[in-house]
Amino acid sequence: MDKYFTEEYFKEVELKLTADPKWQQDTKGIKTTILLSAPDRSALFLIKVEDGVTTISKTEPGVSVEFSFEGTYDVWTKVAKGEVDLQSAVLKGQLKFRGSITKILFYKDRFTRIAEVIRSVPVEF
Repeated sequence: MDKYFTEEYFKEVELKLTADPKWQQDTKGIKTTILLSAPDRSALFLIKVEDGVTTISKTEPGVSVEFSFEGTYDVWTKVAKGEVDLQSAVLKGQLKFRGSITKILFYKDRFTRIAEVIRSVPVEF
């Protein structure tokens, strides 16, 4: 079991997304980048989606992305446990969002699948 919000954990998420036919189908024709950040853990992870192919890697500050979500490890833990959804965390100011609201809302149903997959990976908090 991997520790949450680590490289090993996100490699498991990447493997599950890569093997998920629904995710692959829903992301055909999409090209985007998403940064997930937990500054209190110095953790930055880059999700790249391009025409059904998804990679997740640790990254450095200042990387250029289309969307970013930043929050404390505790908030990310609540998202992973399903105690709060991503949209609610953003609306409540628990996660800082950067990017086009219109475009992320267009992707909302597709990206809900990421949260479902995240919750399916066995993890140690």
